[in-house]
Amino acid sequence: MKFTTSFFLFLFSFVSFSQIKVVVYNEKTDTGYNVLVDNSEYCPVSILLNLELTNLSSSNGNDKIFVVPANTKKFILTSLQIVKSNTSFGMKSKTRFNYGDSTLSNSEDYPYSLPFRTGKSFKVFQGYNGNFSHQNEDSLDFTMPIGTEVVAARDGVVIKVVEKNNGNCPERKCAEFNNYIIVYHNDGTFAKYVHLKMNGIIVKEGDSVKENDLLGYSGNVGWSSGPHLHFMVYFQRIEKVETIKTKFKTNDGKSLEMLTEKTEYFKNY
Repeated sequence: MKFTTSFFLFLFSFVSFSQIKVVVYNEKTDTGYNVLVDNSEYCPVSILLNLELTNLSSSNGNDKIFVVPANTKKFILTSLQIVKSNTSFGMKSKTRFNYGDSTLSNSEDYPYSLPFRTGKSFKVFQGYNGNFSHQNEDSLDFTMPIGTEVVAARDGVVIKVVEKNNGNCPERKCAEFNNYIIVYHNDGTFAKYVHLKMNGIIVKEGDSVKENDLLGYSGNVGWSSGPHLHFMVYFQRIEKVETIKTKFKTNDGKSLEMLTEKTEYFKNY
């Protein structure tokens, strides 16, 4: 097809919450353009693509969430075809994206391992929906001395490591200085281990980890009023996280229970 007196307006408005390694771009075809994405992350990424088209039709609609597999190049989000030749055409777009498959709605009832070494016991200082900093959030705070070994609660792939920060304060504004690890699980959930020591993480992004593998060392960094490990499991939506309650193996590993606030748990497995 021959194009004359035409234009192509391709404006992306990206919203990225953690400097996610995703690039959206277009390539010309014989009949229009393909909109493609490169995902360089170690987990799937969800992209919300909203299009305003002039004299163009989209093969996948104008407002849709796409899930792009990990480590994928040239994934086609949609193909755009010119409706009427020899006439100007164009597009405006808004794009939002984040880790994971944002379309998932539930999770298997997975038996998590306590995130510390065998033979150790630690108290849950703040539980699910706690009144200090866990309002409307299903996460756990384990009180533990700085330098305690933190281990993986289940198998997964490390997708994010931050360990450059030092210092702390008990106010929300210090959350931006948290050190943490994010692990992606095969059911689409994520686990986040927070407040680790500066330079206290021994895994790197892209590493596969098994349950009970050493991840790093606990600390008192970021939004923290004392040494502890903040642990949470969640689904990642486009613009927020959706935390979920999980059950843990306790004592000799044969017991499976939801952890409760102000209770100490022993790991003997």
